[in-house]
Order: sequence, then C-alpha cells, then structure tokens
Amino acid sequence: MRLIVLTSILICIAANPITYDDVRGVPYKVSYDHRAITINDVRTMLISGAIHYPRSTPAMWPYIMQMAKNQGLNTIQTYVFWNLHQPRRGVWDFTGRANLSGFLQEAANAGLFVNLRIGPYISGEWTNGGIPVWLNQVPNISFRTDNAAWKTVMRQFILNIIDYISSYLAKNGGPIIIAQIENELMDGQDAYASWCGDLVSNELSFTEIPWIMCNGLSAKSTIETCNSCNCLDDGWIARHLQASPDKPMMFTENEGWFQIWGQPISLRRTSDLAYSVAEWYAAGGSYHAYYMWFGGNNYGRFAASGVSTLYADDVCLHADGTPNEPKFTQLSRLQHIVANYSKIMLSQDPVRTAIPYWDGYKWLNGTSQFVYSYSNSIYFIISQATTTLYVLFRNQTILMAQHSVRIYDGDMDLLWNSASYSDISSGNTQIIPVVTGPLNWQIWSESLIKPSPPLIISPNPLEQLNITNDETVYMWYRRNVTLKQPSSNSIVRVQTNVANALLFFMDGEYLGEFDDHTHSQGAAEGYVVLDLSRFHSNQQYLFEILSISFGLFSGVYPNTFQYKGIDGNIWLDDDLLVDNKTETNFWSHQKGLLGEYLGIYTENGSSKVNWDSQWTKGINKPITWFQARFDLNNLSQQDMNANPILLDAQGLNRGHVYINGNDIGLYWLIQGICENNQPCCCQHAQTNCLKPTQRFYHIPPDWLKRENNLITIFEDSGAPSPGSVGLVQRIVTNS
Repeated sequence: MRLIVLTSILICIAANPITYDDVRGVPYKVSYDHRAITINDVRTMLISGAIHYPRSTPAMWPYIMQMAKNQGLNTIQTYVFWNLHQPRRGVWDFTGRANLSGFLQEAANAGLFVNLRIGPYISGEWTNGGIPVWLNQVPNISFRTDNAAWKTVMRQFILNIIDYISSYLAKNGGPIIIAQIENELMDGQDAYASWCGDLVSNELSFTEIPWIMCNGLSAKSTIETCNSCNCLDDGWIARHLQASPDKPMMFTENEGWFQIWGQPISLRRTSDLAYSVAEWYAAGGSYHAYYMWFGGNNYGRFAASGVSTLYADDVCLHADGTPNEPKFTQLSRLQHIVANYSKIMLSQDPVRTAIPYWDGYKWLNGTSQFVYSYSNSIYFIISQATTTLYVLFRNQTILMAQHSVRIYDGDMDLLWNSASYSDISSGNTQIIPVVTGPLNWQIWSESLIKPSPPLIISPNPLEQLNITNDETVYMWYRRNVTLKQPSSNSIVRVQTNVANALLFFMDGEYLGEFDDHTHSQGAAEGYVVLDLSRFHSNQQYLFEILSISFGLFSGVYPNTFQYKGIDGNIWLDDDLLVDNKTETNFWSHQKGLLGEYLGIYTENGSSKVNWDSQWTKGINKPITWFQARFDLNNLSQQDMNANPILLDAQGLNRGHVYINGNDIGLYWLIQGICENNQPCCCQHAQTNCLKPTQRFYHIPPDWLKRENNLITIFEDSGAPSPGSVGLVQRIVTNS
C-alpha cells in the first residue's frame, strides 16, 4: 500500500506544477541535478520571492502568503535575523514579528515551499547586516573570516536555528527545501568559504536539503546562485554552465532595490524586470526569486544606515500590502505560463539558436537576437538590442521591442510579451481619512536637567554602541563647560560617524544639530556653528548632546567594527572637551531617552509623566513627546491588509511613532533630491522629486483596535505643524 501511495504522489507531481500541497505532512526527499531542484526525484520549477517576516507582522502573513500564491509563486525565501532573535548574549526571542516558526507555518498553510537563508550574515539593508552588536565584545573576533572566535559563535547560531526549525524541514514533512549559509562572501575568504562548506556537508548533512551560497565565493558542497539585475545578460549563466555543469541555475535576488533618506523613490521598469525573469527561465534557470517580492517596512530601529522605513516599495507587492501594478499582473502572467510548461521545460536542456534581424535593408545574423526552444512546445524569442527591430523566426516577421522577450507555443500563438501590458489597469487608489479632525494632543518634554539613571561617568566621551548595545538609537552626552568668549558663531567640532545625528543643547536650550544619513559606514567629522551670544563668559553651563543613530551599515567585513555617537575628540571653539581631570567636568552618558526608560508610549507607562494639554507649546520644540487617542469609527469594513491604514506624517519633522506601544519606525520628512545621472543598480527613473522621501507610514492591522488607540510621537527635531498629522486608509479598487 505504501508503494502505491508514493507512486500516486509521483504521478501527480510529474503531471502538475509542484507546490508544497503535493507533499505536505509526510517526509519527502529534496536533491538536485544539473537542471533543477528535485522533489522525490522529480525536477521542480521553483518560482519564488523574498518576504521577510520582521518586515511584516503575524496578522499580515496569511494575506501576504495568499497574495504570493495567487500571483504564481510556489516558494518564498527569507533571511533569518540574528540580532532580532538574540539581542543579548544568551537571550533569545521568537515572539511577535520574530516568530519564525509561525511564519514558516503560514507559508506551509498557503502551500508554499521555503528557502531559508540563514546566513547568519544577511546584509539585507538591515542594521549591522543582522549580526548582533554584542559580538563586538567577544575577544579577538573578526567577522566573516577564518577566525576561531567568529566561527565558534557563527556555528552555534546556525545549529540553534536548525534545531528551532527542525520540524519544518522537508525530511519531517515541512516546507523548507533549501537553506543558505553566509551571504555574498567577498574574495580573499577562500579558507572561510571552505569551512562553511565543511559545516554544511558534515555537521548539517542531517538536514537532508541542498545548501546554497550566493553572489560571491561558494563551497563545493553548496550551489552557487546569482544576485543581479539580469543573470543572462551579465554573463553569469555562461560562467555557471562552464564552472558548475552538474548544478542547477538558481537566481536568488532579482533586484528591486531599496530607498534611502534624502533620495526620491527609485523605479525599475516593468518591462525590464519582465525581460530579466523571462530570459532567466528561457535560458534554463529553474529557481527565480524577486528581491524583494514584498519589501515591507523597517519597523522599530532595524533599518540599516540611512535606509528609509519603507523598504523596497517598487516591487510586486507594495510595502503597505497593495499590488504594484502593472508589475504584479504582468509577472503573474509569465509565472503561470512557466508553471504550465514546467514539465516539458525541465525534461530537457534548452536549445539556443540565433535568428536574423532586419537592419532596414536586409536580414542579418547577429548575436543579440535568438530563440530558446523546448522541443516544439514553447519558444522564447529574445532581443537584447537597445532599439526596436524585426526578427525572423519560422517564416514569421516579428516586431521586437528593445530588451524584450516574446513567448510562443508550438503553433506560434503568442502567449506573452514582456513589453506589452497596456491592458493592465493600475487600479483606482484613494486615500481616505479614518480619523476626522485634529487629534487632541498632549505633550511632555524630554527632561534635560534631571537625567534618569543609570548613568556612566568618564573623563572622555564614550562610543555609543559600547553603552547602548544598539538596544536604543538614542544616547545623551552631558558635561559642564565654562564659556570663555561665547559668540554668535561659536563652533563645535566633533569626531563622529556617518548615519548619525548630534543635537546640541546648552542649559536645556536647543542650539543646532549635525546629521548625516549616508548609507555606509565610517568616520565623519561634524562642524556646527552655534549661537552662544546670549550666554556669559566665565560662567558654567550644562552642555548636552543627544546622539541619534540612523542604523548600522548592512555591510560587515573582517577586522572592522562599526561605531556611533562621539567617537574621538570634541572641541567647543578651541577647547578640547576630553581628558579633563576635574571631577565636576566628567562626561555622563545616559542610555536612551527618559521617555523610553519609563515606557511612556505604553498604556502603563503613559501615566508616569505629567502631560500638558496645551500641545501647541510643543510646536517646533525638539525632543518633545506628543500623545493622543483615536478611534477608527470611519474605518472601511474591508480587509486592513488589502486596504491598509497609514500614518500621514505631514507636519512632523523626524522621530519615532508608537501605536499602542508598537514602534512603526523612523519617520523623516526629509526632502528627496533627484539626481541628474542614472539611478543606481537596476533602477531607471525617480519619482516624488523635491517631496519627502516618505510621507506615509504603514500601521500593521494587529497593532490597531477599533477604539481607544494610543498614539505617541517622539519628535527629536521640532514639529512645525503637528496638528496636520492624521490617519488614512488606502482603498484600492479596479478601474
């Protein structure tokens, strides 16, 4: 009976596009040959997209998974976020957005396979590339290299995660069919790459699934995969066929890119993405993943240096969960065609044949027009030319747009054209207020003169991460100073780092700020002119600096550490404010804000301070907390996943917003400056020039109630018009 059942399963799998539904709940075998990943020895076409569990919430996961399934995916991929799960040594968290097992279960519920990219280095525009800051304190450690201390902690993390997700492995009937070790490993780390390969083939062989390494060095026991805008045009496929003819072609990141503060939203043409994906499957690729398919949001403080809260919005599913048309439907059409023809495509290797093009006078044979054929069943006709032209195939003259793919069936009926999607409606989007009238704000100012414990005292200002462990983006530096010749153009010069802001105060009065929002890492020297003319000579004042981290760079390299705050010397005019042995002039350091320490953004913590109902006194006042309550009486009865709730931050400047105690991330109304040159990576255009990089901020549905919601805002720079803040719902309907 067992043999009959297994035979029936194999027949079913061979006859239809394979999904997890075909094998769920019973152990199954995952392997590969030169053509594809195999499920129970049957080649499987994997149509995948990246969805990161902490960039969404548990209430969003079922909706996102179903949208992925509907669009034609049968696989999702996600990183595993080490610094989310282990914020302190020995402390683990798998709750809420960190509930990895819950996320895997939702993928299984939707009938989707999973590629688990464990790393543990992930990059991903995630702060510190996912590596916990507490690792900086491990003696003699050097990240991502053949270093004993690093390999010890890295190996243990991998083993811990595998133990945690064991029940979701294919051999136990779960959806995980592929895993990744390391990520984009640079040249020069051959010994470390080999060690990673040994870890996979020895200690992790019990997982019984293929392991991959992407976009860089790879070990012999792993499958090297491509990250690119186009893995055919950039030569990766040709290199892979020569270097690894026994391994399938896998495309782990077809780039959708991300947003940076101070820049506009960058866009990739639908036609270019469609061309890239179609070329990949045409040339024999059997695993393709959009990076991202759903970008989601950098809730809380986990965005990498300079990266906006909105993450990778110009992808198939917008960051707020609404379809990005025409991309969503155009790629859906392609994926369903590939799925329908997957059996015949995977049964053979594609045959590439050059075809002639018309130069205006005669037919010529070149190298940029060709067809990939699969028997007489399906043809992918490709033009890599940068202009529109005619090609000749099977006695038909075919007009090809620049950089395009047309798919025909065996009868030469057109199935799909990468450049043609004018019939796809972008839908009708409305932004509807769900809270009418200005909110009834109350305010509380962050205490400047009476700092909260605990404090750390030192004759020199200390680097921020050594004190905060990156558990807050804020740290106060305080010291008494005696002004010698205060003037209207006194200069503070400070050694700091990029992606950092420093706000300067004298006896509680805000004086100015230095800020840098570079998506990078490294030292910076800040110069700020302060007006001290209203202060007196030879009088002592309390000099205060609030340091704000805008995230750690997602690139983590051997023999380097990242730093924040004051990282070296600081001068006020010509006075060096370090190494002063007068006890009263020591620097004090306060981890985080007093409001954070008291948790005033929560129901329990809100009552710990005395709020002032005259909220207009908080206009343009830095380091001010705003708080109000709101009901969603005007809320549409439609699904809040499909029709999301957004915070309209118009009227604010920069800070964090909490909804019922949950941090929706950094808001910043910084202007996006368009560049004259071509946008980076796969991008082709920019939108919202001279407008805020991000005005609307997504609020997950599981963070909201119908009535009596608590909204708390910490405005660090001074809000010019907080009364303009509102909550809206995006309603998307077909035209």
